[in-house]
Amino acid sequence: MRIAIVSHYMPPHVGGIEFVASLLSRVYADAGHDVTWVASATPERPSESVEAGTRRVRITGANLLEERFAMPFPVIGPGGWTAIDRAVRDADVVHVQDCLYTMSIAAARAAAQHHRPYIVTQHVAMVSFGGGLIDPMLATAYRTVGRAVLHGARHVAFVSENVRDWFTQHVAPDLRASLIPNAVDTSLFHVAGDAERAAAREAFGIPRDAAVVLFAGRLVPKKHVRSLVDVLGHTDAHLFVVGDGPERDALAALGQRVTHVPRIPHARMPEAFAAADAFALPSTGEGLPLSLIEALASGLPCVVSDDPAFAGLAACDAVVRPPLAQLSSALADALAMPASRRATSRAWAQARYGLARFRDAYLALLAEAAR
Repeated sequence: MRIAIVSHYMPPHVGGIEFVASLLSRVYADAGHDVTWVASATPERPSESVEAGTRRVRITGANLLEERFAMPFPVIGPGGWTAIDRAVRDADVVHVQDCLYTMSIAAARAAAQHHRPYIVTQHVAMVSFGGGLIDPMLATAYRTVGRAVLHGARHVAFVSENVRDWFTQHVAPDLRASLIPNAVDTSLFHVAGDAERAAAREAFGIPRDAAVVLFAGRLVPKKHVRSLVDVLGHTDAHLFVVGDGPERDALAALGQRVTHVPRIPHARMPEAFAAADAFALPSTGEGLPLSLIEALASGLPCVVSDDPAFAGLAACDAVVRPPLAQLSSALADALAMPASRRATSRAWAQARYGLARFRDAYLALLAEAAR
């Protein structure tokens, strides 16, 4: 079967959707399908290549909204619409990542024109970008253009209960939909031993005996990196940051007690988790962050926020969900968490976010859409 995956970005641009799309391309290719993946070229130049059994088509996209408002929303040019139309026309089934990107809209339009079935994975619900005109415009876009894209799909897969519930309440209550959480390779992300932990710290230049809190993600306002820095400034803990963005200047306040690696290959992320004692992601407006799943699979205690996005983790003993005002005590609790509670982190990830469940669910959706 010929499959076209359409997303807003692809690696080396960093983000959860990109890595899930990459995982999907691998799952489909390993199952014997002919896969083409189309996305914005940012930060590379437009090109075509074959990587890991997938034809990757990088198209031109203006990235001004991310540069100015930390809003990852590339706008494609005429050549991009043509490339997406061609990929959809040549496919048997199309898999769209999120409903509101210009790439998604182009793919849905082409699918209607060429009578191609498509499925949508919806990764996020409404995210606030600071109010003003942007938030009302975004909400309206979801209720109009986004609704049309979702209604045209053969099936919609939501990555979490929170995302599903928001769309049910605010956009479209009658979708053909299911819940398919993101996945992680639990053989790759594992609990590190003492020797592996020491080697990872040496590789990243992190003090061997420090209490290390890892943050992995884009340095943008909704991740509340500044709050994390403020809290750790009153402790002896060391902050290890993997990621980059406009909030990077906040890290300077920790002086020598921060290690910042703007970007590493995803294959090295298990090494980053091995170097940490706890993981922190006090963000809002998330779907199901891949970095959080990877931290759980790596056996780390996790501190998130009390945002509804993380409500589904309430029963996991290794996850702490404080209000931002209580972030300090939550981090202290995580760093002092006994081994018995930490063990639930790994078990939780294995039971809910295994690769086999993810693969089987999407291959079944693919077959259903093709019929």
